[in-house]
Amino acid sequence: MKKIINYIWFIALVSILSSCMEEVGDFTVNGEAITGFELQGPDNNDTIKINTEALTETFVFQWATAESGLGSPITYTILFDGTDGDFSSPVWSKKSDNSGATAKATLTFEELQQIYAAAGGAGVASLKWNVKAENGSPNVQMGQVANNLKIALSSDGVSNFDLVSPLNKSILQIDGSKENDAVVFDWNDATSGSGAVTYQLYIDALGNDFSDPLLVLDADDEGTASQLSKTHGEWNTLLGQNGIEEGSYIWTVKAISTDLEWMKDVYEVYIEFVNWNRPIYVVGDYNGWSNNDNAKFIISTPTSNRMAEGYIYLKQGGIKLVTDHSWDNAHTFGDDGSGKLTNPGNNISIPEDGYYRVRANLSEMTYSLLKTDWGVIGSATPLDWNDETPLSFNADLNQWIGGVHLKAAEFKFRANHNWDYNYGSNAADGTLQAGGNNIPIEMEDDYAVTLDLSKPNEYTYSVHRWGVVGGATPDPTWTNDFNMAWDAVNGVFTITIDLTPGEFKFRADDGWGVNFGGDLNNLTQDGSNLSVTEAGNYTLTLDPWNKKATIKKN
Repeated sequence: MKKIINYIWFIALVSILSSCMEEVGDFTVNGEAITGFELQGPDNNDTIKINTEALTETFVFQWATAESGLGSPITYTILFDGTDGDFSSPVWSKKSDNSGATAKATLTFEELQQIYAAAGGAGVASLKWNVKAENGSPNVQMGQVANNLKIALSSDGVSNFDLVSPLNKSILQIDGSKENDAVVFDWNDATSGSGAVTYQLYIDALGNDFSDPLLVLDADDEGTASQLSKTHGEWNTLLGQNGIEEGSYIWTVKAISTDLEWMKDVYEVYIEFVNWNRPIYVVGDYNGWSNNDNAKFIISTPTSNRMAEGYIYLKQGGIKLVTDHSWDNAHTFGDDGSGKLTNPGNNISIPEDGYYRVRANLSEMTYSLLKTDWGVIGSATPLDWNDETPLSFNADLNQWIGGVHLKAAEFKFRANHNWDYNYGSNAADGTLQAGGNNIPIEMEDDYAVTLDLSKPNEYTYSVHRWGVVGGATPDPTWTNDFNMAWDAVNGVFTITIDLTPGEFKFRADDGWGVNFGGDLNNLTQDGSNLSVTEAGNYTLTLDPWNKKATIKKN
């Protein structure tokens, strides 16, 4: 009996379990829950203007990716509806890109025009958009918040057009040796419904989107030409003023009609500045290897074919050339072991102290050093054209100076007894040019001669007779100068003269263009009158380079 009862209970339990399994089997799981997601763009309340002259062009709608519980594939549909609609019966819809698999929808302007018409097709159409995500089950997820959108139809669209030059991913050289030649940005013509199109050129940093461009310029002919042409010199100035240094940038062109601004292509260009006055710093034992703006430098000119030059007093030891102050390999140049430059290279040897002409061409990776000693030569000088009368280098002034008796004739500056190294002045105006014209001397006298090579590629000179003038002199009318003579032993100009109580000044060349007064130990141009308080015979001295003077009653 007990066995019979147990068997009955077993049959009942099996029946219950079988019933449960059948119920589960009756429910087919077709998908899993979908996570929420947000719309990304266009932003809420954005306006899209349909370019009616380029209906095949596209506009992209994007949203965050949704996920399903067990990873089943999701299909997206973009929906458009009226501002008071609930997307249950949208005015327009379409699967997203890649047959609905991608979290973006690329719509043509023609499709946007259809949406515009479905939303009323007049003026500015207001509607909203959202995205439906589904994975084959009753589970459907909409974007968490729909975005409002406005669509307008351009009445004066702009056709597509292509950028031409500079080519995409090309190098654009702004070349100082071609300062007056043209550099042209060029593109094809665009058309509009009205026929009136103007253009603007945009340049921006690589990776930016032209929302805040580095430079915006109107095209030629008041914006109507499909090009923008400026000289190398003009581009050099414009780019520098807008912080555009050597490197990669993007450029595009905006075509503008009466109611639309249209940009299409974006080109990348590497802008390189060549043959401009950019310093190459010389750092070494002469300045304690201080790699900063206080280091001496050499520089090129627009006509030097990238050859940088400068004169520097160097100490025995070594130097390197740097184009910034980082010491990184790319900007540091030394000797490669064969007398050429390499990065970063070995120290460039300086065999002895001296005043060197330093040259370097970083495009050819060459350099040269020339130790120089300077003097004056010519029919006006003591040694005529046979040899230089030497000048002395003053390290404090960084100038070559000397008192020289010159005749009414001509002279030049020359170094190392060699005509390969000479400077004259084409305009006799204080500026020097390599191999320039002879410098005339109009009156024989003792002269203070100065050769200043301290500013690279901007070399200057001066040559002055000195005298005293004033009410304390034998001619109290301040008209006639009393000339001073060169004292080679003491390195000063001197005069012994009878003075009466009164005032006087030192001046050059019988004119007021260069005159000294003020403190005897720190004379200044146009300084106050000097004076003596009692009559007598005086010896006056003047060091016109260091601007010091003495007054001694004999």
